[in-house]
Amino acid sequence: MPRSQSVVLMATDTTTEISSPDHSPVAPVWHTVLFVAVFVGLSLLSVRTVHSLPAHGARLRLYAVSVITEVVLVLYVWLLGLRLRGKTMRELIGGKWTRASDVLMDVAIAILFWIAVLVVLGVLRLALHENGSAALRAIKPLLPQNGAQMAGYVGLAVTAGFCEEFLFRGYLQRQFLAWTRVPTAAVILQAVVFGFGHLYQGWRNAVTITVYGAMFGILALMRKSLRPGMIQHAMQDSVAGILGSLLARRGYF
Repeated sequence: MPRSQSVVLMATDTTTEISSPDHSPVAPVWHTVLFVAVFVGLSLLSVRTVHSLPAHGARLRLYAVSVITEVVLVLYVWLLGLRLRGKTMRELIGGKWTRASDVLMDVAIAILFWIAVLVVLGVLRLALHENGSAALRAIKPLLPQNGAQMAGYVGLAVTAGFCEEFLFRGYLQRQFLAWTRVPTAAVILQAVVFGFGHLYQGWRNAVTITVYGAMFGILALMRKSLRPGMIQHAMQDSVAGILGSLLARRGYF
């Protein structure tokens, strides 16, 4: 083979290797099994906690515990998973903000995604004969009732936006993709686990949230970044809590 052709082939192989996505696991199997087991346990516990919370209960304490729990799960994934495999949180999050336009682009994508979410979930709720009032009644004990609680709830929403996208669309989806080599399977599996964590809102709303989680997974795959999903997740949770609180005060549910 002529030297020029050999050089071209080597360059092509190198380019392919560099540009090919990394689908390797970011943690051992036991690590993910333990994560899912802990998450399922916490989800079952939350069912009892939410329904037993007094109407004027210690919401700020509950918000604080929820924030700490999510941060601990992120630290578990980072310290006992990613670091041991030589991975970083930035790699799992993906994307890059080097200019203001990068941030604005992700915000714009988050808003467009939010519109798509409202349409898809609205149609799904109609199909399930669920108008959303049952879900609102389920989370009513969690809704803030004063300024301090409102600030605490928004803090929780922002934390959830980052942590849950990192844990589910970042860590779990990456693990499932590494094991199955099928992106569709990875999206569905992480969405099912995500939806299970919201059973306290009723099975219909858990199905809706499973689809919501799948949409986040698709967005992460398309953008190769968790950033737009994190922005949308934080915005939607914040608005839902504030709006739900205002509606509850006026006796709409």
